[in-house]
Amino acid sequence: MPKKKQAKKADPLKEIKSRVSKAPTKPGIYRWVGKNDEVLYIGKAKNLKNRLKSYIQKDPDITLGPWKLALIQKIADVDWTITETELEALILETNLIKELKPKYNVLMKDDKSYVYVKVNVGDPYPSVEVVRHSQMGEENSGEKSRYFGPFLSSGHIKRILDMLHDVYGFRACKRSLELLNKNDGTRRCHGEPGRTMTPENPSTNPPYRHPSTGLGMTPPSLKPCLDSQIGRCNGLCKGELSREEYNERIESIMRFFRGDRKGVIERLKEKMQQAAERKLFEQAAKLRDTLEYIQSLEEQQIVSDTSGANTDVFGVAMLSEKAHVVVLRERDGRLIGERSYALAGQADTIGEVLAQFIPQYYTSTGDVPETVICPETPEDLETLEEWLTNQKNRKAVIHVPERGKKSKLLKMAEENAEEKIKQHLAKWEAATQKVEDALTELKKKLGLRDKPKRIECYDISHHGGTETVGSMSVFVNGKAKNEHYRSFTIRTMKKGVIDDYKALKEVLARRLRYLQTDRKTEELKWKKEGIAIGKARKSEQEQLTKILETDDNLSSEDADYKTFTVARHENEIVGCARIVENEEKIKEIKSVWIDDRFRGGKLGHTLIRTMLSKIKKGKVYVIIDPLPYLEEYYVFLGFRHVLQPPEVLQKKTEAFHKAHPSHPVGRIMMCEPSKQKPDKSLTSSPDLLVLDGGKGQLSAGVEVLKAMKLEIPIIGLAKREEEVFVPENPNPLSFKKDSEALFLLMRLRDEAHRFANWYREKKLKKGLIG
Repeated sequence: MPKKKQAKKADPLKEIKSRVSKAPTKPGIYRWVGKNDEVLYIGKAKNLKNRLKSYIQKDPDITLGPWKLALIQKIADVDWTITETELEALILETNLIKELKPKYNVLMKDDKSYVYVKVNVGDPYPSVEVVRHSQMGEENSGEKSRYFGPFLSSGHIKRILDMLHDVYGFRACKRSLELLNKNDGTRRCHGEPGRTMTPENPSTNPPYRHPSTGLGMTPPSLKPCLDSQIGRCNGLCKGELSREEYNERIESIMRFFRGDRKGVIERLKEKMQQAAERKLFEQAAKLRDTLEYIQSLEEQQIVSDTSGANTDVFGVAMLSEKAHVVVLRERDGRLIGERSYALAGQADTIGEVLAQFIPQYYTSTGDVPETVICPETPEDLETLEEWLTNQKNRKAVIHVPERGKKSKLLKMAEENAEEKIKQHLAKWEAATQKVEDALTELKKKLGLRDKPKRIECYDISHHGGTETVGSMSVFVNGKAKNEHYRSFTIRTMKKGVIDDYKALKEVLARRLRYLQTDRKTEELKWKKEGIAIGKARKSEQEQLTKILETDDNLSSEDADYKTFTVARHENEIVGCARIVENEEKIKEIKSVWIDDRFRGGKLGHTLIRTMLSKIKKGKVYVIIDPLPYLEEYYVFLGFRHVLQPPEVLQKKTEAFHKAHPSHPVGRIMMCEPSKQKPDKSLTSSPDLLVLDGGKGQLSAGVEVLKAMKLEIPIIGLAKREEEVFVPENPNPLSFKKDSEALFLLMRLRDEAHRFANWYREKKLKKGLIG
């Protein structure tokens, strides 16, 4: 009997793989989650996307080890939090591992973490230590110390302290500090009960002097240490420092750790230069490495500090009136958790979202901190603060930061809220059945012959009439095809003019022209109508000259037949155009003429395309009257306006206007034929066009399709009520609120809107820099 074919084993990680493919390439931490929503493993990454992909490849890397290979078998979901730097990712990872204790993480039994620098400022002679545990968050501990950090490596920070001792000489031997602090900062002389030595008051307490030589010497109770002889002690034990001098050196150390490093860096550069001049290259290299590490300390991290602050930071992202909230929880100055909430219902503003969400959140958690950080002031702020205060039984405030650490934490929360929306959308796309349902519903609602495979959406964005741009987002099989997104700089509108309909028409015309027949096919079409296109003949010189002389808009000057491309109908010229090259080797299109009998069929386009196809490199210019239809005509062929045209053409237009004052100044446009290569996205035929807007935008789109003789299904999506309009129907189509098809259209529209805004901001920044 023939063997039965075994069913292909389903890949349980297929959906996760799809989502990971859209993960960010930024640094951050990731969490592998089990089927019961338990966190199995927390890791950090410099590039989240690459790290996550290493876990779920087809054949997992055996270098992951048996422990992580076992983890992969348990994975049901994944989540991640982006950070600004790799340092923040490492510290956040440590915080969360200690807080959540995931099963597959290596847990430090002795609870060690990063290190701090501790300065015992409560002592007359403060000491400086490296410690692994700080009590900065403990209340009423009574400890009078300052903590600086955290730092990731005790080895690195000890090297920094060695360097600071070389610069400031702050270290004193342990015995001298213990004795001086025990005696309340005074030096008691051995053998002389009651007599004290206080270097800071030499007038009232003269220094201890040798009875025979009269020279200063160490009191018998403080003997010079061995370290002082090799430079590892500053000589406090020998009486070489006053209390003020010692404390000033300690203050310099604290200024350094507070961020004032300019003096130290300058001093180290001097020492490095001196070492190099003395050819002490090994010493100079060590100083260089120390300098590089100090400069790396300038990289500020915000996920852990010594402030002891207790705050909750609310980041909000909105998509189609729906909101997603991320709450970052900071306790004792450490970021210890992130909570994420996709909210049901709709809201118009972030302030409205927060006013409704905050009471619900703290009613369920009960853990109200002293400070709540928000991106906008919530509605009814005073009432909300009073409610929070009553919940905590202590003063609680809501703050909208503008700068500093809290502002950076807020930015981090907002970025992660936006990232959670992206994850949610990626999860929806990965659910194949939902996508199929959406496409099937669209086919039915719009009366399409088949499910729309390729859907394109268009949006127009501008900044008060400036930097007007258009965007095209593309979904293939219901999923975003990011590499097929395209942006358009509007070329036919003057700066300051706001006309979304005109801009949309330009974008659609420029995009859809790629769907019309190519040049060779166009020539074949004209051939069937009895029109042949080719170079002009010598025998046609007289006919060309006559055409140019009888048309007031054309000039017969230097009209050499060799420069012309013509269209012939039964040996009669019915169209012509030429490209001439002036003395500065600048190419210009001139003498474009079409017989009235053949106008409107784009014979001129075919002539110009034929000429441009012969240009292998360089730019081609054209001077036109500033008329909208002429601008659109050449934009359709790939021309654009030139901000700084060649001087010879500029002078030419000015001279012509001077000789003909009633004639408007010509506009100069340019294209680069060699760069107009086939575009895989623009040459692909869409199954459905979606316009961001209502009836007006839809009418503009239908007008372009009719003019170009294209039959492509087209709809408008009005944002306010998420209404879908179709041609020849004044009323919107009805969709259920939880319609997968409507969600897909909204997703497509939001992508077009995002891409348009990104491109506009990019152009705006470029303009500001220029």
